[in-house]
Amino acid sequence: MRDQLVRSTAVPLSATTRLPTHYLLEVASWRTICDTCLVPLRRQRTSTHYPTGLLLGQPRVRSVQKQCPVCRRIYRAEAYPELVPPNGNHAFDLIVEVGLARFLRHRQNREIQQELDARWGLRLPCSTISELAQSFLDYLGATHQAHIPELRERLQKDGGYALHVDGTCEAGTEIVFNAVAGNRGWTLAGCKMATEDTTQIQGLLERCVQWFGPPLALVRDLSAQIEGAHQQVMPNIPDLICHYHFLENVGTKLCEKHHAKLIACLRRLRIRPALCSLRHDLVRYTKQNGSLTPAQIEQLLTAPEQDTHLDPAQKRRALAYLILCWLEDYGADLQGEYFPFDLPSLALYRRYRIVHLWLLQAMAALDSPSRDSSTLETILHRLATLVEDRELVAAAERLEKAATLFNELRNVLRLSSDGHHPLLHQRSVADGPDQARQREQHLQKWIHKLNQRRASESDADRAADVAIVLDYLQKYDRKLVGHVMVLNGRPQPFVVQRTNNLSEHRFGKTKQGLRRKLGTKNLARYVQAMRPEEFLVDNLQDPVYLQIVCGGSLENLAWSFAQNWQAGQRIRSSRRLKTINHPIPAKRKSLREDGFLSKLERAVAAVIQQITARRAAA
Repeated sequence: MRDQLVRSTAVPLSATTRLPTHYLLEVASWRTICDTCLVPLRRQRTSTHYPTGLLLGQPRVRSVQKQCPVCRRIYRAEAYPELVPPNGNHAFDLIVEVGLARFLRHRQNREIQQELDARWGLRLPCSTISELAQSFLDYLGATHQAHIPELRERLQKDGGYALHVDGTCEAGTEIVFNAVAGNRGWTLAGCKMATEDTTQIQGLLERCVQWFGPPLALVRDLSAQIEGAHQQVMPNIPDLICHYHFLENVGTKLCEKHHAKLIACLRRLRIRPALCSLRHDLVRYTKQNGSLTPAQIEQLLTAPEQDTHLDPAQKRRALAYLILCWLEDYGADLQGEYFPFDLPSLALYRRYRIVHLWLLQAMAALDSPSRDSSTLETILHRLATLVEDRELVAAAERLEKAATLFNELRNVLRLSSDGHHPLLHQRSVADGPDQARQREQHLQKWIHKLNQRRASESDADRAADVAIVLDYLQKYDRKLVGHVMVLNGRPQPFVVQRTNNLSEHRFGKTKQGLRRKLGTKNLARYVQAMRPEEFLVDNLQDPVYLQIVCGGSLENLAWSFAQNWQAGQRIRSSRRLKTINHPIPAKRKSLREDGFLSKLERAVAAVIQQITARRAAA
């Protein structure tokens, strides 16, 4: 080892070149004379440690502490703390390996355990791996903060940055807020809060301004709390609304009530359960009496007039089964997005109407009902109730009108799906200056046309929908444009990304990684325990960020952690402080005690009595 005395026992290396467990490693300062007194140093104290690391293996470290006999100054090993934290048992390179496996490669604790054993011959318990992963986030947060001046300088060379603020949560969990520099894709800062609170969001914005300077613009959703924080911290900075969140709010206002009405009508008629039951009956009957082969079914679909030798009953059952399967596969008409971008009940209704129309025409050729067509007639009869129900038809037609205007606005904002991937999953290329200006001009022209349509629209439903869209556009018109910014001394303008999709991608990727690690769909418990530093891990995939914080290579990340271990320890101590997660804590043990309800009853009566007395005194 550099700059220090190293002694090891004469034990031969194994065939796999792994160092023997508990081989002796003695470390001491390379200095032999006191810098001040110029007298030889004396061995003052020797301590023994048993650290674990990728480079070190599992040695028995004898740490020698020297002291000047005159000034009593202490000299410790200089290089050893670059490998292992002071008073720590796990080396920085091991912490980095566990952290990257956990948060970047989304490995389970058991998988990390197996990888360490197979590659490095290290056997660590899962509890230790979990703690090392948390230590990784501590040191990563400290390293990020230590390089804020260099990160700020890099952003200033770009002309500035646009601050995208967004949050994620699961039902019943705290909100994890993430502040991202949109032009670089760097997570700058983050925080957690029980609910969207203006004061805490204000603190997040103030931290970003203090660390990285005022942004060129703030991009946010329609949250009133973020808007209030913006007015307090950076009132002169342009306040821009994320186009995706704007579109989501407008679509919800347009379609939510009508979509719920259509769902209620479909459930009342119970068409889908009846058709599913019929499909199960067909499957059960086919298992007993045989069915067509896949080749015969393909021939039946491609050349039905040539299949005269097939059993008519089998043909009828196969066709009926295919019809029912196609109806149930209405999800193929969706884009894999959530409401209001996808309208599942409307997609199902449309398929019902399509099958009813052509099945009605086909069955009209029959003079009278026949046993050979009984299954098809049953399907037709079920679908006929859908067409005959006026309330259902009216709800579907009303939703169609709202969806048409919503899709029109979606096309104007150029946020339509590409037909292959959900909108949030698309890695859209940032607009250039000319594209951004054209889009904004197109939006203004469409608003003008929409005002004209409002004045001439004779359909009361369409007029109401147009009024809703225009109200939103009037309220947020100035916040939907202004993404092209001309900067002094720069030939090219700065273009602000118009959505928070970068943050949404990051949230989605993090939750996808959680599902991969945990094998569960319900993430409430784990999102509640999530730390804002987890979003810093994605920064490590950017070459420029990596160059700033650790010389351009993840192999140097352990060295960067060593330089900032004291700040990392402060973060660790802070997160280990006991905090009250709930503003009004209540333990289940106390809720289940005998007499709890009577105590609660007396307490409520006392509070009411106090309120009554206070009112009487007033």
